[in-house]
Amino acid sequence: MNLPVTPETRIGDLLAAYPEAESILIGLAPQFKALSNPVLRRTVAKVATVAQAARVGGLQVPELVHALRRGLGLDSGPV
Repeated sequence: MNLPVTPETRIGDLLAAYPEAESILIGLAPQFKALSNPVLRRTVAKVATVAQAARVGGLQVPELVHALRRGLGLDSGPV
């Protein structure tokens, strides 16, 4: 699947398209370990965006977008 990773990308869509994104997120901020909780994954991840996740993880939005793109081997163009 070729889902673009942008600040507006929903975390649920990101994890469905790129399951390996979970380990990238957890490596960036320990708060993302909660994504392994199936209830949270079905609820919050469906509506939360990458930009919202950055705030939760204490990261800058561009920093998170670029880290995800690099980790997933995607083009690291403008955010």
